[in-house]
Amino acid sequence: MIHFIVATSSESKLIIKKLKLKKIKPSSGFDFFYNDNFSITITGLGKINSALGVAHTFFKFKGLSNNIWINIGLAGHEKEKIGTLVLVDKIYDYETQRSIYPFFIKNYKIKKLNCTCYSKPNFNYTNSLSDMESSGFFFSANKYSTKEIIHSLKIVSDNKFEKIDFNDTKSIERIFEKNFDQILYFVNDIEDLWERKFQKQNKIKIKIEKEIENLKYSFSEGMQLRNLLKIYYNSNYPKKIIEQNKSTKDNIYKIKKILKL
Repeated sequence: MIHFIVATSSESKLIIKKLKLKKIKPSSGFDFFYNDNFSITITGLGKINSALGVAHTFFKFKGLSNNIWINIGLAGHEKEKIGTLVLVDKIYDYETQRSIYPFFIKNYKIKKLNCTCYSKPNFNYTNSLSDMESSGFFFSANKYSTKEIIHSLKIVSDNKFEKIDFNDTKSIERIFEKNFDQILYFVNDIEDLWERKFQKQNKIKIKIEKEIENLKYSFSEGMQLRNLLKIYYNSNYPKKIIEQNKSTKDNIYKIKKILKL
């Protein structure tokens, strides 16, 4: 699944409309929208909210590892033209002085710049993008996925010469509309990587959890059972193996026997 993390409703409206996402009943202070392939979470401003939004999204959507995470939002820059789409190639947290580097599988035709993440609005423009969410987003998403499929896309909203009206939802929608096709192309390309590398493992994880949901087991038995079933299904055994009328220990013994362990 592809998870979009955005700070404000005005930054999310165009994406929700274009992808025909439906709202989930609000929970944990966040607004969630989704369809079968995408979700979008509106976190509120700030890196802490962004980090929490990622964590709540992860658990809201079945706790599956290695999904795609995309942070989209507005950012300032010293001289970049308003409406310019930028792919972030380095995130620097101004307060903690920590840096993180996204990993790109190929050279995308989107301008790349680094981004400095602040805890409050910053209008001392530099040649780095400035925002308030990227570091919280990335450090949190990296706990649930890998750098190849975690990315920040920023649209320049202000520079030292001019800025948009941040209260004008229509203006924000227009600059998102201008860049939507390019955003979707980038996301689809990342999805191709995900399908090649991670989709099988997510399907196996869902299958395992369904198969063992009615069994009673200790923590250590559960870990052993999941690891054995992962080996079993990655070895291309097609049939379900768990017998619900047998104990967890008997099922573990059966799987080990089949796998010759």
